Amino acid sequence: MKTHRPPIQNAIRASDSLVFELIRMPEGPLDRAALFALYQSALHAHIDRAFGWDDAFQQARFDRSYHDADIELIVQGQETQGREIAGYLALTSDTDALHLSLLILKPAFRNRGIGGAIMRTLMSRATQSNRPLMLSCFLCNHAAMRFYEALGFQPVERDAHFVTYRFAASDSDAA
Repeated sequence: MKTHRPPIQNAIRASDSLVFELIRMPEGPLDRAALFALYQSALHAHIDRAFGWDDAFQQARFDRSYHDADIELIVQGQETQGREIAGYLALTSDTDALHLSLLILKPAFRNRGIGGAIMRTLMSRATQSNRPLMLSCFLCNHAAMRFYEALGFQPVERDAHFVTYRFAASDSDAA
């Protein structure tokens, strides 16, 4: 059962000069083709290695799996100074856990502390809701696995292509 997720309203600082905000996907015509292009850029190699990449199948899967209501844009800058979409995430919530299914940044915004700042914000949200934060990662994406493990995520399940990670939001949730 899905529950309502309140919007993130605070600025996220990756550094003194890099300020971001998570903004709900706006109603209306946002270019989903641009979101898919970023998805393809970030995940093509991993998906191709695991399953083979088929453009039509991946587009249909993207449209079916990542709904506008679950997408939050990662926006750099302030409204008065111009803003740029740096990436996006897809987060769903149910009564038992928060589930991060995508965290994608444009190449120019990678390796600058932004992903870590976003993840710490989501981990804080999980702690406040007293629910774990769950995510899956391709086993062939070693950099992402190191990233999540350095943040304190624990592997809880593996299959042929994925490892599932859990961030325990409380001591009672650690099991």
